[in-house]
Amino acid sequence: MAAKINMISCDLDGTLLNNHKIISEKSVNALIDYQKKGYLVTLASGRYYKEIEKFAKQLQLSQYHGYVVCGNGYEIIDTSTNKIRHFGVIPSNLAHECIDLAKRHHLMQYISIHHTYHLSTNHIEKIFMKGVQKSFHYLSKKGVRQISYAAHLLDESVFAKDLKPFIQEGVVKIALVGTPINQKKYIQDLNQKYPDYFAFYPVNPFSIEITHHSVSKKNAVETIAKENGFTLNEVIAFGDSGNDEPLLQAAGIGITMKNGTKKALAKARTISEFTNHEDGVIKELEKYLKD
Repeated sequence: MAAKINMISCDLDGTLLNNHKIISEKSVNALIDYQKKGYLVTLASGRYYKEIEKFAKQLQLSQYHGYVVCGNGYEIIDTSTNKIRHFGVIPSNLAHECIDLAKRHHLMQYISIHHTYHLSTNHIEKIFMKGVQKSFHYLSKKGVRQISYAAHLLDESVFAKDLKPFIQEGVVKIALVGTPINQKKYIQDLNQKYPDYFAFYPVNPFSIEITHHSVSKKNAVETIAKENGFTLNEVIAFGDSGNDEPLLQAAGIGITMKNGTKKALAKARTISEFTNHEDGVIKELEKYLKD
């Protein structure tokens, strides 16, 4: 049984953001009201801060001492003081090894380097990805807003055959794209050489993210809770995918959205009756945080 809840932690994509990649007006107003009542609100995402900042401003987090957790837990930002705390990165030499291993397992790599995304592509893959990019733009113009974020990321991405020359310092995470079988073999090989050094977070059946083992939303949210005088047992957390699972398992109340990934739903403690496109976070908060 959870203690009195003092903190609300929300993932963004597939959770607080609806299918149009926005926070609905109802959700914005409700979360501001919860902050006025004294609840601490944290946005915990795999995104980086420049991709989250607008949502933090919408929710007025700085006014109510709210927090942002970025990069799957790599970075904590106290929005009221701009204090930043970092967890471990993957050193450049190990990042190079990860890339070489990914090539051997036929996995594309997608890495943010100096705030710019870099995607590994050979000539054929580059042509294919450019076609995908054009398709995304066409669909976006036709009003399919679900793919607008992906289109934006591809627009900003650098396409390169080898990402190693771009990596001169540690990286926060490495996203790998390929078949589930190749992903599994990759993880086995990497764990065999560096046991317990890396954390692996599934994004979807064809993509995983690799971070330093200290990086997780659970560790970041637990750090925020301790700094504010309470524990994870006093946190209600929401998520939809693999990078949310450790936090959802450890929080006082951990809720997986109805639209969660198949693996996340299989491991869920509590599954919401609602999806991200039905203001599911707010409807669950109304059930659990009754005045």
